[in-house]
This record gives sequence, structure tokens and C-alpha cells, in this order.
Amino acid sequence: MSDDLIKKLIESLTPEQKADLVNGLLNSNVKSDKTEVAEEAVSSEPKSNINEDFTVATSKDLGRRSAPVSAKKNKWVDTGEDRDPNFDPEKFERMGKTARNRGKVKKKYVDCHVCGRGFHINENLIYGEFTRCNRCTGK
Repeated sequence: MSDDLIKKLIESLTPEQKADLVNGLLNSNVKSDKTEVAEEAVSSEPKSNINEDFTVATSKDLGRRSAPVSAKKNKWVDTGEDRDPNFDPEKFERMGKTARNRGKVKKKYVDCHVCGRGFHINENLIYGEFTRCNRCTGK
């Protein structure tokens, strides 16, 4: 804008409008000083990867590269400090294996709900009235 236009604009304003203009200009300078301080405070903090729409922005300049996983030697040594002081390995060997006391599986004869073919199935696996055979399970 030229100086003549600015002078004409200022002359056309009322005294109240001129006072408001001066206050607005002074306050804008004060606000800009505060925003500069605020921007410096924000810039000292690490930038977040999360955008306003909650998407995560990835940066290829993170300096990380994928490294292959390689196995290392196990450095753990059993010192026996966690062992039960009353544990006797000889007594453990003398006890032997535990006997199997479980009974035979009880199967029930059921007709397939889809194809009508009869088959035997464990009673524990039957649920509801509409049991299906292995061939019809995927249908």
C-alpha cells in the first residue's frame, strides 16, 4: 500500500477507532513476543509422532535399521541356591512313575444333523441337539 492511502485511511477513522487501532497494534507486538517464547519452549521438547487426527507419522530418518536376530551363548549357571533343602534325588528315583487310573473314553453313537450318517463321538464333546460329523463340520 502506498503512504497516501494509509494517511487517508487513518484520517477517515474516528478518535475511538484510532485508539482501538493503536491498542491493537501494541497488543499484537506483546502477543508476538509471548508466542516466540512459547515456540522456543515447544521446540526444546521432542516432537510427537502423533498427528491431530490420531495417525502416527513415521520418519525414515530415525537412524534405526533392522538387525537380524542372532543367538548368543547362555550365561546362566545352576548354583543350586533355589533348590529345596529337603529334596532328595534318590528318594525321587525310588518313587517311580504314577499309575494311570483314568478309565476308558466313553463314546456315544449319534446321528449327524446334516447328512444323517451315524458315528461315535466322545460324550464330553456333545453339546446341544445338532451334532455334525467330521465331513459336515466344514459345510
